[in-house]
Amino acid sequence: MKILSIRRLQAPGAEARFDVEINEQLRLFGLLLKRSQSGQWRTYAPNSCGKHVASFHPDLATRITAAATAALGGAAHDRS
Repeated sequence: MKILSIRRLQAPGAEARFDVEINEQLRLFGLLLKRSQSGQWRTYAPNSCGKHVASFHPDLATRITAAATAALGGAAHDRS
């Protein structure tokens, strides 16, 4: 898994938009990294026509989120 690009956002609760390569056969674009009120990080798929275009098994979601926060240099983990 590899983060292809990541862009910080200035929206409340939203940390970044990013693109990820899951493996050489699958790339996902425009994912959203958000922080919940409890402080937990979560990755969301982009929307189309008001619905998410993908969903992730919890194990995969955890790996994607960890890769995205690592790509931010760990800064996402350090904020409180």
